[in-house]
Amino acid sequence: MNQTLSAVPPAILRLLHHTSSLQEGYRQAERRYYSQIAPDFRPFSLFTVNENTLSRCLAFLLDPQETHGQGSLFLDAFYRLIDSPRRDETAKSLRVYTEYCLPSQRRIDIVLMDNQGTIGIENKPWAADQPRQLYDYACWLEETATRSQRGWRLIYLCNNEIDAATLPLDTPEALHSKVLPVTFYQLESWLSACAVHVKALQVRCFVEALAHFIREEINGETTMELQNDLTDAVLASPQSLSAAMLISQNIRQVKTRLWNDFLAYVAQRLEPFGIHVEQDPGLADGRRWSGFRLMFGVNDALLLRWEFEASNFTGLAWGICATDKPEARLHAERFTTIAQAMNSLFPEYHGTTEATGWWPWWAFSDSTLDVPRNWTQEPDAWVQLLDRDSDSFAEKVVAIATRIYLQMDLTLFHPLPLKA
Repeated sequence: MNQTLSAVPPAILRLLHHTSSLQEGYRQAERRYYSQIAPDFRPFSLFTVNENTLSRCLAFLLDPQETHGQGSLFLDAFYRLIDSPRRDETAKSLRVYTEYCLPSQRRIDIVLMDNQGTIGIENKPWAADQPRQLYDYACWLEETATRSQRGWRLIYLCNNEIDAATLPLDTPEALHSKVLPVTFYQLESWLSACAVHVKALQVRCFVEALAHFIREEINGETTMELQNDLTDAVLASPQSLSAAMLISQNIRQVKTRLWNDFLAYVAQRLEPFGIHVEQDPGLADGRRWSGFRLMFGVNDALLLRWEFEASNFTGLAWGICATDKPEARLHAERFTTIAQAMNSLFPEYHGTTEATGWWPWWAFSDSTLDVPRNWTQEPDAWVQLLDRDSDSFAEKVVAIATRIYLQMDLTLFHPLPLKA
């Protein structure tokens, strides 16, 4: 045993060994019964699921008149979740809206209106809050309720606490008391509880798949069976519990070193070409829109970038991205040409091209580079940051950057010339 390992408490080494053995045991079981259980099948992975998609799914279930055919099953359970009384006739008068536009042009993700009042649901699985967003929603709901002489609630659906930037500390108690935080852990429990009572098999499969998606993609949980066994292992003794807590406290440092070493290697490999490599400050924390960038010129208007499109290391994509918020002129004069050049250079990747926004050409990492898209659910994704083989993630990054450098017109990345 080397000197570094000899300094590690034995309880930590035992827990790591036991965890590794548990994981390998589940992998062997999955391989043996793969065709029967299809452990890697995720229906929602076939689609682009964002906040709007999730809101539509929830609104669909909450509407008793929808085609799920389960009447007010989901609605009744949701009202119990938020501890809101509901009379029997409420379901008949209910109207459900998504992206409900307010006079201020803000949009509430889901709005439920019935003869008892209005409930707004702000759905925040990944997106950051906008300034005074919840405050503006609460003011509108209060104004609407005053006119109709009915009640209102505002549900903040998020795993984070309500921030003072979106609901200021000096918000009147009459508003603040009607804003209720609900976590996605609670929402997943609501879905799982409802699924037991769903009579239609196809609807039950949909609800279970949605609950599974929330557990993995938003809450970052492992497979339920493995999760239970790991919990038992951690709680097996005070030493195991202490070791697990010590490991968890050090995970951010582990991620920081992994990214630093990975990008240092990439930078070293690309140094002969003068390609500069930088990482975003929030990368180790898994912040939304964090990643790393490769710049072919110091003052370029566009660059090669890898980025997680959502928080908690979710949605890894790569492509050509603008350095700063693009102006219409950059869209008009560069985006189409860059998209065509990338499609010609990387025909095997079938990238997505856009004429507006930040990315003229981009692709998800799993469908192009065989690198997991959602790292919270793929522990082995972090192992790929250690790999330096010819087919490793690091070498794929180097190969893409090198191909662009050698075969693409790099003036396409340069700043637009000043108008005469």
